[in-house]
Amino acid sequence: IEQDDVFIIIAPQSMVGVDSSIIGPLREMTEAAGDRPVILVNPDLTDKVSSQGQQNVRGRQDRMDFANSFKTIWHFQNIYVSGTSYFPILGSMTKLSPRGAWVAHQRRDLKDSGGEVYVPILSSEEKPDGEEILEAF
Repeated sequence: IEQDDVFIIIAPQSMVGVDSSIIGPLREMTEAAGDRPVILVNPDLTDKVSSQGQQNVRGRQDRMDFANSFKTIWHFQNIYVSGTSYFPILGSMTKLSPRGAWVAHQRRDLKDSGGEVYVPILSSEEKPDGEEILEAF
């Protein structure tokens, strides 16, 4: 019985070193949903290298096409210095609505340890890549 109006899938992702991709099971879930909406929260649908290189070649374009068929309607991500883990935070990247712009914000400290503020420095209809963001900083 089709009783659910929407499907929410939390953090779907393939794992490095595992022979199976999340794309197959995720495709089955979206097909089972039919015309009903499927919402992915914090997905990582990038192609990962399997332990024996099996995912790397076979069906890669098909997996990438399926992953790219989803539309980002909301996004938040901190921006860090390359090679560091979670500190210092340089800024953030946001997309606040389905038709909203992608906006990069630069983190700035307030005087006298008065906290911090995030200042918009780049806005784009398409998600900017790392190089574009760095140029804006």
